[in-house]
Amino acid sequence: MTRRRSGRTVLVLSALALGACVYYPSITEIGGIRIQPANGRLVRDGDRAVFYAELNNTGKFGDVLTRIETPVAGRAELVGPSGTPLGQLEVPGGELVRFEPDGRRIVLSALTRALQPGEVVIVTLVFEKSGAIGVVAAVE
Repeated sequence: MTRRRSGRTVLVLSALALGACVYYPSITEIGGIRIQPANGRLVRDGDRAVFYAELNNTGKFGDVLTRIETPVAGRAELVGPSGTPLGQLEVPGGELVRFEPDGRRIVLSALTRALQPGEVVIVTLVFEKSGAIGVVAAVE
């Protein structure tokens, strides 16, 4: 009886030890896309506004920004450093993409209302694979 009991004890302890050895892979290890927007802001510029933010793709694979939407503008356009329109923007895996004053940025025109400093606006970035991601932006 004692031998049977010690065998069960060893079996239970082994099962508990193996159960504690669980491995959960990260997004980068298994692949996938994980875009995290940060530091959104809107700068008023006359009858339009310019949107700046950072897009950090911590996933293994990239995605493509295809469209921008916001309720405060009739038109949202992605432009390059020289001000020329860009149809879309690739966000590679494992990289940080910034919208900056001297680089790529999003110009909001045909504003539906006046933007007040300090108010918060949501700008929705629509990606080919990830879908819509909202970015909170403070108006400056």
